[in-house]
Amino acid sequence: MDTYVDHMPYIPDRTTYEARARSVPQSEIDEAVLPDAFPLHMPSKMAWDRDSILSYEDDYMHTLTDSQLKETHNALESFKTRGIPLGLLDSTTFPLPSLHPILRGVSDNIHAGTGFTLIRGIPVDRYSIEENMIIYVGVSSHIGHIFGRQGDQYEGCPADVAVAHITDMRPPSAPLGSVKNAGQTDEEIPFHTDAGDIVSLFTLSEPAKGGESLLASSWRVYNELARTRPDIIQVLARDWPIPSSKEEGVTFHRPLLFHQEALGTAPERLLLHFSRRSLVGFGDLTRTKHLSVRQAEALDSLHFFAERFHISMKLQKGDMQFINNLSMLHARKGYMDGPQQKRHLLRLWLKDPDNAWPTPKQLQQKWDSIYSPDTSKGPRVFPPYPDKR
Repeated sequence: MDTYVDHMPYIPDRTTYEARARSVPQSEIDEAVLPDAFPLHMPSKMAWDRDSILSYEDDYMHTLTDSQLKETHNALESFKTRGIPLGLLDSTTFPLPSLHPILRGVSDNIHAGTGFTLIRGIPVDRYSIEENMIIYVGVSSHIGHIFGRQGDQYEGCPADVAVAHITDMRPPSAPLGSVKNAGQTDEEIPFHTDAGDIVSLFTLSEPAKGGESLLASSWRVYNELARTRPDIIQVLARDWPIPSSKEEGVTFHRPLLFHQEALGTAPERLLLHFSRRSLVGFGDLTRTKHLSVRQAEALDSLHFFAERFHISMKLQKGDMQFINNLSMLHARKGYMDGPQQKRHLLRLWLKDPDNAWPTPKQLQQKWDSIYSPDTSKGPRVFPPYPDKR
């Protein structure tokens, strides 16, 4: 019979995790086998760690040249001159003739290479917040032209909100529990995944201190767990209780880890999708006696193994980061704003149908809610300023 934990902290506690790991009988680990068809090892460029990723810098790092910046500026001016709504911004209304093939290569790398790319060099101080939004959405549309829905209300009206503002939205001296989303605070965020295929961030301004973006390959984490703790892979591949974010008291059941066998030209893949916040709570969003002891250990394992293999990126003003949300884990260091420095990022959830991986059936309903067109949600909007949800 499963034993359930009374409470798990949002920030994983290493001492508790290691105690749980020690409590598992070695015989149980030795006798464990991987789920059917799951690989012993994923040999792929996508299964990198902080040492091996150094040899792939040319694949994931692109600094915009003067001519590419001029082309981007010209696309901005052309879009503004045409006077069409921001909701109609795409690769045809924001043309980038010479940069387009490079951005298509970014999508290729996200889906079949290192799993992430950083584009550096947009001079954000040259532009207004509205112009920076146009540039960000316009450039991103060449990488993934389907924009995911991140909200359904804007200024009190139904809307298809396609961009989120990642910044500390708490009033001065407000308690941590005053918000339910860690991205709206300056606190540390442990390793997790978002929703959708591609998660993108655009840095408008940096904090005075901290706030580093942490990335880890879930395939590298899988390889190590498959080698040393196949019992944890078993737990991750079984159904978990996933509370609905829309309906109070409703719980879905699905795995956190999915395996896709090679089919035709498509290679074998592993897909990981989970929100630590939804599983253990954050602020005044609480979860009690929700996870079993084995699930608690498995969830913390994802964080601490990712911490072991991760790289840290100090996102600079003007950086655009794009990551494969199904093969990567990401986290954030806590940060401090200053009188003249406030961390402010924009976030998009993108999809590129040309390169997209098949969506596991257990995730299809959620993916449809993000990516399927739905005029009943209202017009698509890209709010230029933070709107606390």
